Amino acid sequence: MKKFNKVLKEINFTFSNIILFNSFLNAFLIFLVLYIPLSLFNFYQVYSLVPAILYFIIFSYKGIRKKHLRDVEKKYNLLNERLRTAADNIKMENPVVDELKSDIMRDMKKVEVTSFFNQKKVSYKILLSIILCFLMVFSARFDLSFNFKDAANNAADFIYGLGGNESGDGKQGLERISGSGESESVFGDAYIAQMGDEMLNMMIKQAGYEINLDDVKEPERREFEELFPDEVFIATADVYEEKIKEDQQELVKTYFLKLAKD
Repeated sequence: MKKFNKVLKEINFTFSNIILFNSFLNAFLIFLVLYIPLSLFNFYQVYSLVPAILYFIIFSYKGIRKKHLRDVEKKYNLLNERLRTAADNIKMENPVVDELKSDIMRDMKKVEVTSFFNQKKVSYKILLSIILCFLMVFSARFDLSFNFKDAANNAADFIYGLGGNESGDGKQGLERISGSGESESVFGDAYIAQMGDEMLNMMIKQAGYEINLDDVKEPERREFEELFPDEVFIATADVYEEKIKEDQQELVKTYFLKLAKD
């Protein structure tokens, strides 16, 4: 019966989705749990993807390949052995087998998908994933990392120096940690710059603005030039009277008298 075959495909499809979701959620948790410590120690964070991907591939493949009819029968006793019997005789057509398939399709309506999905457990996993994602963003935002590789190299150099061993250039590990020995610095190796062969006499004076109260001298007397004149006087302005001819004086006098009357 084609309808019964469709029921079997729906069962396999539903269980495959549930398995893929659970596998992805578990793999994501594995990634976060491994990534956060590695990021704090700044130690190959990309390696946290390897176990997460392996877990997702292995458990997804095993879960999809598994026969889920037995899981349905364990959850619902009314389908016990009947569902597998009808699936094994799916190609057989006779009144007994057809009646069995019809009864199973009628009983499958009572099967709930949520009964195979642990909602409480999945909710806790999702909440834990959100918290871990927040911690990952928080540590990246404030750079809460510790360089584990450099610390391991320094610890090895320290132990190597305590043992009294010396490298080819005679520098011990103890000196390398203190900074006086050879190390891989971004500034390169220390050296003295050669400015030339000519000897230069230099004197560096200390610059400062302090006042020495012990070094006090008497003020020097100085002769200042006098800028003022020896005598101050006022010069009166000379009044120049215009000479007028005698024959015109009477005319001018009359003119001014007339102006005064007006």
